[in-house]
Order: sequence, then structure tokens, then C-alpha cells
Amino acid sequence: MWRIQHRLCIKFVLRFVTPRASCAAGSCMLPAALAGIALIAVDAAVDVAHAAPRMPPHMTPVTGGPIIIDAQGDSTMWGYQTSDAFTRSWQSPNNPPALLQAALQARFGPHVIVQNNGVPGATLVDRERGTNGYALPYAQWAATSPARIVIVNFALNDADNHLKESPENFRANLVRFIEESKRAGRIVVLEEPNPVDYAVNKTIVPRYVAVVDEMAKHYRLALVRQYAYIGAIRNWRSLLIDHVHPTDALYRLKAQRQREVLEPIVAKLASRK
Repeated sequence: MWRIQHRLCIKFVLRFVTPRASCAAGSCMLPAALAGIALIAVDAAVDVAHAAPRMPPHMTPVTGGPIIIDAQGDSTMWGYQTSDAFTRSWQSPNNPPALLQAALQARFGPHVIVQNNGVPGATLVDRERGTNGYALPYAQWAATSPARIVIVNFALNDADNHLKESPENFRANLVRFIEESKRAGRIVVLEEPNPVDYAVNKTIVPRYVAVVDEMAKHYRLALVRQYAYIGAIRNWRSLLIDHVHPTDALYRLKAQRQREVLEPIVAKLASRK
């Protein structure tokens, strides 16, 4: 951009300020002086362009303290993947919190941080009690965490454990989670699970998804809709690496849908700083 401005300024100088060859002796001093001033202005314009490059139009940097997002959930939040009939497992680098952070930082800069606090095998009651991989009950965790936003994705393990944790119990625990989050000053974002390719998906999981949707409506919370959206994709089962956990392609899709919901929330917080 500065090169274009430079050429335009030089063109101006040559056209309007350069002394004419026919001028009489001594009559060209003023135009020559103006030419010198104009060239100084050119140099100044170039220096300013170098010193203050324009920020990309899509970038809205966060200033001040960080905006931290606490990503809570089970293995599908953590980014779990398996092979060889579950004998090998690993965390995908394309786990949703990592992808969500990259997308948000692309717009808001490095002060937006997404913490991946998913725990494979966990249920919502585990998170509430601080058991099965959690060091603290959620109320204590939320009271000491600096996170401004919490996104929560449970339901699959809860549905698997439906004989002990009914949809009604799941609802009670989700109410408790939401209330504890609000008391800690957190913005709560609920997220539906992805569908899974085994029997419980048809009969049990929808009842837990309905609880998530119900609580989002009751508390007027932001909701990341995943279950029906993914289930409507042709051959959606091919997006599961082991009938349960997403492939990288599905993790990317889930993270994209998270971003669509969280980006306006982060933008609003950033505008207050």
C-alpha cells in the first residue's frame, strides 16, 4: 500500500511542482522549494506507513486480561480417539478446545484461551462430585478458576449409565452445575453430544439431549446444537472412528459449531475491556 501512495505523491510532485524549463532565471525558486516540501511529505508518509501497519479487518484484539474459556465434558470434548478395537488410544491434536482456541485467537488475538478440561469416561455427576479424574468438586473448581465462560458437553456416558443416573438425575445435576457456574460469575454455554453408532443412541441418548435443550431454554443459555445436525449428515457414521468418538473431520465440524456460538460472546466481553 505504501508503494502506491509513494508513486501517487511523486506523480503529484512531478506534475504540479517541478519547475518548467522555460522559466526565467530566479523565477523558479518557489516551485523548487515546494518540490522539496512535497518530497519531505512523501518520506513522512512512507515512514508512517512503515511504523503503523494496518491490522487485518477481521482482527478484533482483546486487550487487558485474558478471556479464559473452561471446556468441560467427556472424551468427546477431550478429543479421544482409538484403533484396534480400543486397544490403542490417544488425544487428537484436532480436539475441539484446541481448534476453538485457534479460531478465536485468529480474530481476537492470543488473550483468548480455551482450557481443555474434558475427562474421558466422565459423567456429569463425576464432574459435580469431583470424582473419576477430577481433583475437586465443581463448585470449588468454579469458585477458584479464572475462566469467564464455561462450555459443557456431557450426556453420552450418562446415557450409558442410565440405570444409575436417569434423565431426571441428569437434569438435577445439570441444574446444579448451571447454578454453581452462575454463582461463580461464569457465562454458561451448553453443548449437545454427537450421536453414536450403537443401540443406546436410538432409545436413550435423545432423552439426555432433550434435558440439555430444556435447560438451555429454561435458563436462556447459549446452546451448541450438535446431535440432530450431525445425525442429519449423510453417512454420519463414517465420521466416527470407533462408533463413538469423532474422526478429525467430525472434531473440526464440532469445533466450528462451537465457534459460531462462542464468538459473539467473546466479542461482547472484548468490547467491555
